[in-house]
Amino acid sequence: MLYNFTLLEKILLKKNIIPHPIIDSLSLVIAGRTIQVSVKLGIFESLKTKPMKIDEIAMGVNISFEGALVIIDTLENLGYVKLRNDKKYELTIRSLIFLTKDSKASLINTIRFSDYVFGALNNLEENIKRGGPKKVNLSVFTKKEWDIFNKAMVEIASANFKEIVNKIPLSKKYKKLLDLGGSHGIHSIAFCSKLPSLKAIIMDLKPTQKQAQQIITHKHMLDKVSFRVGDFLKDDLGKNFDVVLGFNIIHGLNPTTNQKLTHKIYNALNPKGIYIVMDQIKDARGKSQLSKLIATTMGVMLFNQAGGRTYTFNEVSSWMNKTGFRKIEMKKLRDPGSALIIGSK
Repeated sequence: MLYNFTLLEKILLKKNIIPHPIIDSLSLVIAGRTIQVSVKLGIFESLKTKPMKIDEIAMGVNISFEGALVIIDTLENLGYVKLRNDKKYELTIRSLIFLTKDSKASLINTIRFSDYVFGALNNLEENIKRGGPKKVNLSVFTKKEWDIFNKAMVEIASANFKEIVNKIPLSKKYKKLLDLGGSHGIHSIAFCSKLPSLKAIIMDLKPTQKQAQQIITHKHMLDKVSFRVGDFLKDDLGKNFDVVLGFNIIHGLNPTTNQKLTHKIYNALNPKGIYIVMDQIKDARGKSQLSKLIATTMGVMLFNQAGGRTYTFNEVSSWMNKTGFRKIEMKKLRDPGSALIIGSK
């Protein structure tokens, strides 16, 4: 990620003398693709074992010397590798944290999923003209793509579930939680661990079930968390829930569908129950350009893949207000662009 600019560069960028469009549409696109390819080739895993010279890196992952040279040059400038005095390259702390398999904060599978996203963007122009994709991405995922997607969702959830649980008020009277599109079950497990009286049902599509069951079993939560195969847009949600989670689902839906789903959730809740949205919210951090960029580019990605987009607090709260929810509030999260929106029945 670029953020170290010289004073002159800052002035020239501010005065639009340096051509922003070339950096945005060419340099940063190539930089992102370089990281994706480096993950696929195993360059980070190889460098994790020991510092290496360019020829050693090339030999270690079976690529050409010239190919290794251009990749490593770019990774160095992005802050993912650094050159030592002995002319060998080693991973930076950033890479060790996010781009190695055994790190607790690893985003390897998220980067692999971004490779799929990159390929899907070839259809962006056509989908923008049409008003959305011909088919929603989840309906056409291959088995391999489902595997990468599921693992990526685990990585993303693992990064912020503790913060989310600590920000949400839970009454000791709550007994039932419904986790829509909860896939891995990490959030359900965290809520049930915090509140002993609570039991959760995850409702998601069949391809997510196996991983969820593995995680629930590993966490010894089979008596507290269960999985129900279903489509929350088409199937009945059930009744008498105290909490409904809608985490990273509204961005995959258009406004009309979101309004209908909000009404459906309202009817599934007990009086004084709460509906919690967690998503990329365009105005989550006011004037922050980074926050807005993350939220809006995520909107482009979801429009291209699913016909959805990202929304503002006012848009989400309007769905809740029209349905009957009250005391609607937004709570910012550490990750730029992300927030919780909570409505009470």
